[in-house]
Amino acid sequence: MAYTVNSSFEDFMRDSVNLDPERTTKARTSRNWLIHQIEELANNGKIPPLYNGTNHIFFGSFARNTKIRPLDDIDIMIMFDAQGCTTDDVAKKIRKTYPIYVNNPDAKLLSDYCDGNILNSRRMIEAIKKELGNIPRYSKAEIHRNQEAVTLQLSSYEWNFDIVPCFYTTTGFYVIPDGKGNWKGTDPRIDQNRVTQANQQVNGALLPAIRLMKYWKKEHWGDEVSSYLFENLMIDWANSLYSFPMTYPQLVKSALDGLSSLIMRDCYDPKGFQGSINDLDLYDRRRLAIMASQDASEASTAIQYEQNYMTEAAINKWIKIFGNEFPKYGKK
Repeated sequence: MAYTVNSSFEDFMRDSVNLDPERTTKARTSRNWLIHQIEELANNGKIPPLYNGTNHIFFGSFARNTKIRPLDDIDIMIMFDAQGCTTDDVAKKIRKTYPIYVNNPDAKLLSDYCDGNILNSRRMIEAIKKELGNIPRYSKAEIHRNQEAVTLQLSSYEWNFDIVPCFYTTTGFYVIPDGKGNWKGTDPRIDQNRVTQANQQVNGALLPAIRLMKYWKKEHWGDEVSSYLFENLMIDWANSLYSFPMTYPQLVKSALDGLSSLIMRDCYDPKGFQGSINDLDLYDRRRLAIMASQDASEASTAIQYEQNYMTEAAINKWIKIFGNEFPKYGKK
């Protein structure tokens, strides 16, 4: 029963925000099985050989532990052996493409996906998609190319897999498909390290804060702000604080104040490949900032109600901020 603001938030986090632990375990098992199948395809010569070593990278919000319900997508980068292929320049630059030249006559299968001697990322994705469809467990799954990934939509689970082929460069980052047949740079390790370091600075309090505020984003900002941009805004907010809020109400109030300011600014890709990842125009930035500011004011009122022992009124304010999934006073 929710008779206090804190218990309402705890119930909300457990029942509506955080992923169900059993489904998370099942998803990881399913992910590992998929990786094994991809390794078998490579071992059997159905797809190009994989990198000799760690041949996969988990990335995205599921890997960073910032995913909220529903568990709908899981991202995996599969690292292939470049087999002596080269590119013009492996310097890290903003919005650069990296053509991959297949100039090794002994390279297995890669030449099949070339335009001339340049590796076409769309053709490589299509080849992977075809071979995944031949795996018996995936015979009834929907498999399609989605920009930089092969998307595997399973009928037996609620989540999809986005499988992204990649190569590792000699200068320490990765190239992945850009959705147009070319290759672009990325390095998800930077994102992982950034959120891990920020989370450690506040003794593990940032990850649940990101998940809680992602729910707010879903209710108010929706898809206008990507999950990736939002995470970076939340990290910037946390890094700007002198001390991290100790209660859910103070956290939400502080985060909304921070978001109302941060959404107005450019937010630069920490990996150094995309420039600003906030592509909203000034009108939309202002509109979203006003939403956050208005809810920050509502949060302030809710805090005052709680301080005045008006618990039910305070909880009703939090329902206004987070929606009807937030537990009502006295309800399970």
